[in-house]
Amino acid sequence: MDPETLTTHDGRGVPPGNTPGRATSGWPMTLLSLVLFTVAVGGIYHVCKDLDVARLVAQLSALSAGQILTALLLTAGSYTIFTGYDWSGLRYIGARIPYRTVALAAFCGCAIANTVGANLVSGGSVRYRIYVPAGLSSLDVARITLFGMAAYGLGNFVIAAAAVLAYPELIAGFTGFPATTLHAIGIVGLVAFGAVITATFLRRAPLRLGRLQVRLPSPGLAITQIVLTLTDIVLAGACLYVLLDSPEVPFLGFLVVYTLASVAGMVSHVPGGMGVFEGILLLTFRSLIPTESLAAALLVYRAIYNLLPLAIATVLLMGRETWERTRA
Repeated sequence: MDPETLTTHDGRGVPPGNTPGRATSGWPMTLLSLVLFTVAVGGIYHVCKDLDVARLVAQLSALSAGQILTALLLTAGSYTIFTGYDWSGLRYIGARIPYRTVALAAFCGCAIANTVGANLVSGGSVRYRIYVPAGLSSLDVARITLFGMAAYGLGNFVIAAAAVLAYPELIAGFTGFPATTLHAIGIVGLVAFGAVITATFLRRAPLRLGRLQVRLPSPGLAITQIVLTLTDIVLAGACLYVLLDSPEVPFLGFLVVYTLASVAGMVSHVPGGMGVFEGILLLTFRSLIPTESLAAALLVYRAIYNLLPLAIATVLLMGRETWERTRA
């Protein structure tokens, strides 16, 4: 489940950048990113071409202090959960680091990766600067980063699979797939997830993936990580939901679309999923929520959930670098 411990059959670690298929996997992902971004921009233009700027400004002004404060608290909760990803990753590789160091690395790494994208590179680089002086190797840092990425991806997968079972008609509306097909996909997805969790109970030997071996986490660690991921997704989705203030849209239904939009943004490799994330939400809810209201909520959400943590992380990292230099 988690590519935390990657080794070849002879037991050697796989250094970053030498994973099989790396040389041939770049152009398909670049093409996919361009396609998704182009489609998203087209969708946003279609939805927003008649947007009333005056109404947009009015919607921004109408957001209450309570909504902003709640969104800030939910964001704080989500970023606190991010520290759990690194905590779990460290337990997985058998390392022990003081929590204050874990919190700094996880917060700054996630704040930058959420906005810049390319988590393995951007988030991994930040973690490298913090964890290596604390005694970890560069391969350990890569493993921790991959562990968190795999756990986040699996958590989104679980919600997406459950979503197509609970709201097949809603998802069929913007995917074009028949509801019966989505229902079948959801069942297969949840069965696959159950098989992965069952494997953590039954299998202790590493899984072989070609020349690689992947050691599964313990059942307790796997379940803990899934709970952390699901909690994170709920908190992040709730941050945007409270800014919408649209009771006609049920939270669970909204969370379904939010999750799928997040996954699409992540798969697109566009920095922060910018455009892709917004496009899916605008297209899905255009008949339920006024475009100006949704656009205003998205602007404030990006400011609170992405830009504010990025600014804080930048200050923290600059302060840490300055402190390290004064000690040298």
